[in-house]
Amino acid sequence: MTPNLAPLLEIKNLRIRFKRYGAEPAEAVKGINLTMMPGESIAVVGESGSGKSATALALARLLPEPPALITADQMSVVGHDVLNLSERQLRRMRGRDIAYIFQEPTTSLNPVLTVRTQLAEALTLHRPDVKDQDAEIISWLCQVGIAEPEKRLRAYPHELSGGMQQRVMIAMALCCRPQLLIADEPTTALDVTIQKQIMELLAELRRSLGMSLILITHNLGIIQNVADRVLVMFRGEIVEQGPVHEILTSPKHPYTQALLACVPRMGTKQHRLRTIDYSQLESTAPRL
Repeated sequence: MTPNLAPLLEIKNLRIRFKRYGAEPAEAVKGINLTMMPGESIAVVGESGSGKSATALALARLLPEPPALITADQMSVVGHDVLNLSERQLRRMRGRDIAYIFQEPTTSLNPVLTVRTQLAEALTLHRPDVKDQDAEIISWLCQVGIAEPEKRLRAYPHELSGGMQQRVMIAMALCCRPQLLIADEPTTALDVTIQKQIMELLAELRRSLGMSLILITHNLGIIQNVADRVLVMFRGEIVEQGPVHEILTSPKHPYTQALLACVPRMGTKQHRLRTIDYSQLESTAPRL
């Protein structure tokens, strides 16, 4: 992180509500604030429904509006005032300035198009200056650790393993050289060994490319070697944040403590997971 530079991302009082038929809109994100510097890596942690993914999708206005209602005092992403961009400007920003990796590569990749066709589409849209697309695609497939990349150019998604599909998704996201990569639960559908490989790959690529990374996850066990800073979300609010080492070793908030208690550890036995008392959390949770 380089503190002398302008923030890559600056959010003030972001609120996300969803319209409901016959009822008041449901508030999913409740006035969060976030500043991120170039080259920084942040992990956003919390259970399903805590507002992690909604926040991440709002950064590039990927939530359908309506039913989503997005408001903020400020939402600057990679130099763009996102709330005031036209749809055409948003399309240019997505992929080129900010890119996403989602948790299910099987549903994210088009099943009827080859790997080459899908990566070439991204290059044509965001990097038309690339003359030899095949060479560029092969280079990125090599960087993400895919063996025999020339052969994989002609492959369809169903011919690849889950881990290889996710590597293709990473190559597709990075081939446009975005400044900010958002990885939303990128290892959920993968087995433990492949999870470790994908996280190591993201950490290595982030360092080598000088890229900023936001990792969305419910699993505190995978963030240690990837994130500089951790934000813990609970029911649409940030309840704790700090350097990754500090959060993992000395969590202050009872919700963070409960999440850490769910992480399996070698050599320890637990007959049952710790129960989270939500009523107690709601009465004691600090508002950040």
